[in-house]
Amino acid sequence: PYTGWLQSPRNRVAIGAKAVIVHRNMDRNATFKSIGLVGAGLIGGSLAAALDRLLPETALRVYDISPGNAAYVAERHRRGDVVGALGALARCDIVFVATPVAAIGGQVIELLRLGGEAIVIDTGSAKAAIVAAVAESGVDAGRFVPGHPLAGGVSTGPGLATPDNLTGRPFVLTPTDATAPDAVKRARGLLETLGVSVIEMAPDVHDRLLALGSHLPHLIAFALAGMAEEGDFELLPASFRGVAAFAASDPQMWSDIFRANSEELRAVADLFKKRLDLIAAMADEPAPGALLESLRDARSRTNALGESL
Repeated sequence: PYTGWLQSPRNRVAIGAKAVIVHRNMDRNATFKSIGLVGAGLIGGSLAAALDRLLPETALRVYDISPGNAAYVAERHRRGDVVGALGALARCDIVFVATPVAAIGGQVIELLRLGGEAIVIDTGSAKAAIVAAVAESGVDAGRFVPGHPLAGGVSTGPGLATPDNLTGRPFVLTPTDATAPDAVKRARGLLETLGVSVIEMAPDVHDRLLALGSHLPHLIAFALAGMAEEGDFELLPASFRGVAAFAASDPQMWSDIFRANSEELRAVADLFKKRLDLIAAMADEPAPGALLESLRDARSRTNALGESL
């Protein structure tokens, strides 16, 4: 269940034997007069830049607990303005919530309780916990379209934000039974206007895929980096540094992500540990056959990953 790959040129995602083909049927009559943005980090800044490039006449309202970051991101859009409270976004057509995953649930709930017609799209990398928090609040979730752009990097601030961080990249939507079909249609219309590849899947499928594709590699990086001894730093080769490099990511952000997707992360980590033990056991065998076959298979999968980009 943890195997999968993305083929963005064809707008296709395959998870095990299940595949969803995404068609670009954008609602050409959709108009967006005002868009709200909660969170002025890398993803929020990239959204602002993409909106400026492709929807320059659409007003952008930016809210962040850091007024400086909000001002910086608002300046990325020719019609961008800073607002001082979530309530100022109630009359927007669509609001993106691009804050740390631990804060998203509460902010989505607050936005939905404001009333109005704004569709709320979040960008959190763990969906099930957010969806559950919204459902447990009792708020009408018809306007909430859970989402996650498969984009970003080690940096979390807006300084490296560009529209190219999103263009051509998959943007996963995980609507639930509570999500109104028209809200999904409007969300997809905007996202496709921004040039992303929209993919729909269930929240739990998303979390399972991200546990393998993103959360486990970061967990390994943090664990490996924690094993480095200061006196050995100069002797650690590029192989160590390359794997450990992801541990330069924001610890608070990844602590929140690991906790939000702990069940799926634990499951895939257990499988990984079993594979580590298996390969180590193969290395103890006097004949190299099984070990060599396993390593060759891993290399072929790595080559296939490179060809799928």
